Amino acid sequence: MNNPQKIWAALSHNSVDTVAYLPCNKLNNVMKYKPDEFDVWDITKESAGLGLCFGRSLADKRTAMMIQNTGLGNLVTDLYTMQKLYQTALPIFVSWRGHYKEPIEAQIIFGDKVEDLLTAIDVEYKILATADDLVGLNEDVATCFSENKVKVYLLSPELWEENLPDYHQFGEPKINAIQVEAPAYDGSPSVNRIGAIEQIMEVVDDNDIVLSQIGFPSKEVYNTKDRDNNFYMLGALGSATEVGIGLAKSIEGKHVYVIDGDGSFFFNPNQLFDLVAYNPSNLTIICLDNGSWGSTGNQPTLSSQGYNLSAVVRSMGIESSVMTDDVDEMAQAMKDKTRFLHYMINAGNDKVGGEIPMKAIEIKDRFMKSIR
Repeated sequence: MNNPQKIWAALSHNSVDTVAYLPCNKLNNVMKYKPDEFDVWDITKESAGLGLCFGRSLADKRTAMMIQNTGLGNLVTDLYTMQKLYQTALPIFVSWRGHYKEPIEAQIIFGDKVEDLLTAIDVEYKILATADDLVGLNEDVATCFSENKVKVYLLSPELWEENLPDYHQFGEPKINAIQVEAPAYDGSPSVNRIGAIEQIMEVVDDNDIVLSQIGFPSKEVYNTKDRDNNFYMLGALGSATEVGIGLAKSIEGKHVYVIDGDGSFFFNPNQLFDLVAYNPSNLTIICLDNGSWGSTGNQPTLSSQGYNLSAVVRSMGIESSVMTDDVDEMAQAMKDKTRFLHYMINAGNDKVGGEIPMKAIEIKDRFMKSIR
């Protein structure tokens, strides 16, 4: 068994069946030996992968990530407000650029600081540089899951001296023809966010899952109708839909409604690309669009300047979408399991309800027990 095969064997031994992957040519040596039984989720950026992995973990599924070390700088906030906050395990295998025989100066300046970064953010790591470092990897990954922690495995190029070609065929542009028609909106919404949430929660079935964006959306869902099947995001702006995708793809027999907002999608439009790419049939994204950054003081978002999220979604190929400010149309779209529901609302936050009294780990444990 060669070194890449030992890595895959350690993951398989620990019931990991899916890997979120962002390409690096140094990882070609690992991906060449990927066993057929593993599913690879191609991700568009590192923090998006964290959301997908976190969603799978809520369904009690085990996932690993494979990325380049420069990507560690792109995921610190999300790592802290998902995996570390909710105490969810994730082994991250990182190609350690800038460390060994690195010809690119821009890689070296970051590669030299990777260990300092991981130490500073209190993320445990292990250097894998020789075959001897792979001894006991099965047990090391097992501890990662048993202790519900994030651990980074720094893969030095010393593990494989040769540079292999891509493990799959090269990409080539093949772009679908799309004709987009999306209505404008210049109406008068009848409710603000908490009013819309009250309407939404009346339609949700007892068996359905509701996952809500950070800040006021989660707080207002809690104060409107707290349920064991609700999952409240407490951090990681722009990740709720990613988490919903990972969760929906990993469960059966339940429909997942994600209560999100316009600011979230302008902040992280990668969520929309992943919604198209993975397209789980048991997922509805409800974008409550008030043209405002609701949790930071209702400052205008790009929706207030005419940017049309429904048009963006349709241009990406999501045909199942509805834009409305009518409660009956909104309710019918939910019953129809519409993929993207663009509900227009007034700006303004609930001033009555209190903060969510549960800790993150309590929210996670209650939720997982409920859907299990």
